[in-house]
Formats: sequence, structure tokens, C-alpha cells
Amino acid sequence: MVLKSDEKIINLIVCGVGGQGLITLARIIGITAVKKNIKVLMSEIHGMAQRGGQVVVHIRIGKPESPLIPHGGADVIIGLELIETYRNLEYAHSNSIIIVNNRIIRPAIPKVKLPREEEILEAINATNVKLIVIDALENARKAGIPIAENMVMLGALMATEILQEYITISDIEEVITEVFPENLARKNIKALRFGYETAKQFKI
Repeated sequence: MVLKSDEKIINLIVCGVGGQGLITLARIIGITAVKKNIKVLMSEIHGMAQRGGQVVVHIRIGKPESPLIPHGGADVIIGLELIETYRNLEYAHSNSIIIVNNRIIRPAIPKVKLPREEEILEAINATNVKLIVIDALENARKAGIPIAENMVMLGALMATEILQEYITISDIEEVITEVFPENLARKNIKALRFGYETAKQFKI
């Protein structure tokens, strides 16, 4: 079992809506940690509808005793959808990094008035967290796989180097090649790298 001297625990929240690949993103992180003999605990929370409903995944890496992250305990929140990211800000603290996809997905409820992207980002910024905004869909399209927004966001997470004590982007790429067929793996790695390079432009 790989443990650092200070037994550092890294807490990640992944949030969005069903169908965005949140579970796959979390699973790749989990598999990577296990392959490196690093303790990882995960917990999934699903809304009423698996596709289109709220999904929140807790990931704890290091030496956690519980899979659930307390409010104010997340080192990073990876938000694949803007509104869901805002809803999960209660997990952030003053030094948290928020990596958010600049996408709003309209719920399957007619005539619901949604806030604008600028309004949500302004509200997130007001909490004084470290904010990285990614156009994950555009980056995934450039990689030739529009459904790989989750891999773009995973690449952005790796760019923060929050996991560098335990996991590198090369480790993640190795697992992607094992999880996906060759052609899909190549495109997903490309999306991962686009997210990584985009996030590196932010001074966090």
C-alpha cells in the first residue's frame, strides 16, 4: 500500500447530470489508484432519473476511512454542468479548485427559467475559490469525440497537479488504453490532452 508520510487525503467531487460520463471519469481515477496500490474510496449519488438527473461522485484518495466528503471538505470540484456545479459549492472551502464545464443542460421540465452562464460563473467566483472554466464540448469535438467531455475535464484535473503525489497523466492514459477499444482510447487520450493544455493556461 502506497502511503505518504503525512497520509495526505485528496478529496474530489465530480458533479453533473446523468449521461455525461461522470461515473466513467471517476472509475478511471479509481482504477488508476488501485493499479498503483493507493487506497481510494468512492461513493455515487444519483438523482431520480439516471439520464438527465443529478449525479454526484465522491472520490477520496490517500488513506480515507469513509467514502463521503463532508461539506467544506473538497479539494477539487469537477463540474461537468454549470448549474450542478453551483448546487455543490457547499463542498468547497477557501482553497478549493473548481473546474467547471461552461455548459448548461436544460432539465426535462417545461418552462423552467434558467440562469445565464455569466450569472452562475459570477456566483461561483464570489466564493473566492480558484476557478478554471473549460469549454469541454468544444475540446472534445476537436479531439474527434464529442461525447468525451468527461475526458477533457479529467485532463483539466490533471493539469492542476493536485494528484501528482499519487497519479500522473501518463498513469491515466495507460488506464484509458485498457478501458476503451484502441480507436476510442486514442481519441479519449486526445480529449484528455486538450483538457490538460487548456487548464494549464490558468494560473492556479
